[in-house]
Amino acid sequence: METNDLKNFIDVNRDSFEVYDYPQEDWQAISEKLEQAENRAKSVVIPLVYVWRAAAVFLVVIGAAFYMSWINWKSQSQEFMMSAELQEAEYYYGELIATKVAHISQLDQNAEQEVFRNMEALDVAFNELKSDLKDNADNEEVIHAMIDNYKIKLQILEQIITQLEERKEL
Repeated sequence: METNDLKNFIDVNRDSFEVYDYPQEDWQAISEKLEQAENRAKSVVIPLVYVWRAAAVFLVVIGAAFYMSWINWKSQSQEFMMSAELQEAEYYYGELIATKVAHISQLDQNAEQEVFRNMEALDVAFNELKSDLKDNADNEEVIHAMIDNYKIKLQILEQIITQLEERKEL
């Protein structure tokens, strides 16, 4: 039998195929179940290309975030090391300067106030260096300049002590 013969056979014998009678409610339930099955079957299919693109974007974003946090951590650790170095230098040179000023005070009490007036220019320069350090402008160079400022103060104080001691000997 070919397709046309089959169709003709079904059309002629349709009454013999419809032996069972189903209630209308059953057909409605079957129809609803078929619609639910069709809705479940209509899932969203995302092409693999889009998945790979999304994964690449995700990796780039995560990599960039990691890199930025690593740079931030590195700069903070360098800043901490610089500030520790500066604190150590401030303590060391502060103590030396205090002992030199005390020695000058023992040699000549009037000279102590004059020394402080003469040191004001170096203190102004030092405060400018501190503000540069807060601006984060080449930390290492600023710290070395601050240490040099301390060294200059010490040299000046030592020269004053030498002159006062020579004057006292005369």
